[in-house]
Amino acid sequence: MQKKIFTIDESVRSLIPHFVIHQYAELELMEKNLENGNMEEVSRLGHSLKGAAANFNLEPLRKLGVAIQDVAKMGMNDALAPLLARYRLYLEELKSMES
Repeated sequence: MQKKIFTIDESVRSLIPHFVIHQYAELELMEKNLENGNMEEVSRLGHSLKGAAANFNLEPLRKLGVAIQDVAKMGMNDALAPLLARYRLYLEELKSMES
């Protein structure tokens, strides 16, 4: 059995489905902007992820937002694909915890 990455605080559990839907849309925007070479927008979206995850006390996702923001600022396009793949995995775990 795979260890869970997140522990959801009961006070925000009911908000997780909306959060996940919004974050999937943000991930798609990141992927499109990466494809188009718009690192400034990828960095901005990473910053947004950092703040949103912090509001939900999702520390691994907050740290990932910091990494995406910083890597995009440095223009390290090749390093972003694995980070975005991890973002997708994190969202899949959160989605599985919605019940």
